[in-house]
Amino acid sequence: MSESGTLTNGEVARVFERIAGIMEIQGENAFKIRAYRNAVETLNTLPEPIAQVAAAGRLDDIPGFGEAIQAKVKDILATGTTALYERIKDKVPDGVVEMLSIPGLGAKTVRQVWEGLKIESIAALEIAAQSGKLTELPGMGEKTVQKILQSIERYRRYSGRIRIGDALPLAESLISAIQNFPVVSEAHIVGSVARGRETVANINLAAAATSPAEALQGFTQLPQVSSIVSQDERSARVVLHGGMEADLFVAAPDEFAELLDERIGSAAYNEARRAQTEVSADLLKQVPMEIRENGGEIEAALAGTLPTLVTLADIRGDVHAHTTASDGKVTIQQMAVAAKAHGYEYMAITDHSQSLYIANGLTPDRLRAQIAEIRALEDSLGIRIFTGSEVDIKADGAMDFDDDLLQELDIVIASAHMHNNQDKDAQTKRIIKAIENPNVDLIAHPSGRIINRRDPFDFDFDAVVAAALRTDTALEINAAPERLDMSDVHARQAGAAGVKILINTDAHSIENYDLMRYGVLVARRAWLTPHNVFNTRPLAEFEAWLHR
Repeated sequence: MSESGTLTNGEVARVFERIAGIMEIQGENAFKIRAYRNAVETLNTLPEPIAQVAAAGRLDDIPGFGEAIQAKVKDILATGTTALYERIKDKVPDGVVEMLSIPGLGAKTVRQVWEGLKIESIAALEIAAQSGKLTELPGMGEKTVQKILQSIERYRRYSGRIRIGDALPLAESLISAIQNFPVVSEAHIVGSVARGRETVANINLAAAATSPAEALQGFTQLPQVSSIVSQDERSARVVLHGGMEADLFVAAPDEFAELLDERIGSAAYNEARRAQTEVSADLLKQVPMEIRENGGEIEAALAGTLPTLVTLADIRGDVHAHTTASDGKVTIQQMAVAAKAHGYEYMAITDHSQSLYIANGLTPDRLRAQIAEIRALEDSLGIRIFTGSEVDIKADGAMDFDDDLLQELDIVIASAHMHNNQDKDAQTKRIIKAIENPNVDLIAHPSGRIINRRDPFDFDFDAVVAAALRTDTALEINAAPERLDMSDVHARQAGAAGVKILINTDAHSIENYDLMRYGVLVARRAWLTPHNVFNTRPLAEFEAWLHR
């Protein structure tokens, strides 16, 4: 609880997280569970205290907060709890709910180890796995036990890391406030958030101020701040309402350039920068901040070969989007209007294919009806709408739709959503088989990872790159902050090899089109230029490639 006695965003979020966890273990309605988890994510990234929003009568302004969530927020703020939580809180122990945080450990397994062996904590689960006790449970073989141990290891590895999609909006809200301080002449996001790393430990900010003390005092009193961790003459560390820590470093205006140089780059970059005595400060200013990682950028600056990196303004289309026909939230027309509003020349509707039942995948008949609907709508909307589908790759590499249907589409995206427990050889072979299908244009989110939740599946990326280059098939940087897949490392390798790369948002709502900036961040970290990113091409060139 904050010093004022008012519940913080993080404390309210924890009530919703526990409600969602209990309901999931009890096998309750998936849509209700998702609503509570969405509320948790919103609360943890909200840039102002939820108590302040509620007091001002502005809960309606928060996306996704319907009447039921709003009522519970008010209850929790007033009493620390809500009627639903009180009814279910004693049905599942806290430690059992916490086990749901382990990547890859589903509610069914958690319920099985709890009910079957009375395991009520992650520590107890690990001991039971190491001792062989888990194998006493039905269907719990040694291979499954080893996977559980690996998942516990991943859970510990992920702990304390925050996705860039959560950290950047908070950093921007802080920097916007700091820039308005009368004593501050300039302020910037620095550190790993500025460089666009996919996960960060905290937020770092820097400001030029005529009075560092006043700037720091203003920072610690911002409404986003829950508590102060430490403060000295030139810096302060605070905890934000969602639990994330943020640091502000302050310098006098004439010392600010030096502070920025020190705080933007990684430790390895700064060490290499200091070792290069012949590199001028002006030359180093030419190094884009996203690539200040000591990955060859200083040498490129010296050689005059720094790339002109792709920007958000270069993107001309987004060709991976979903509608209410599968698991999206709005219609074809609404998605098209939103894409046009973003300044795009073209977009695509790519709802899921039939085998992805959980996402209401389209049958062949439904897909053909959608193709006809798009053709009828397109002329009235003023944007080129490609007909498409995100088609699942089957276990053997075959596509989820017959080739005859795929040929009716403008764009075919192949995705591996299922069967991702195959070994490296089988996984590689099925992806390459999809790439070699002449109807496939793009492999979406190639590694299948979910950041902080699921590791990439094991496959030979070199072989995938070679196959994509050979067939002129594109690979995707999926801009959804939970994916960012390809990673910057893979995207740099693919771009250097000459593979076409598309940055798409995988949009499931109008708001998701705003996620494009995260994909561009990945591309910039990967040293990609507009030439590498094919959806920077004008419509005629892009369409010619689709018809190759």
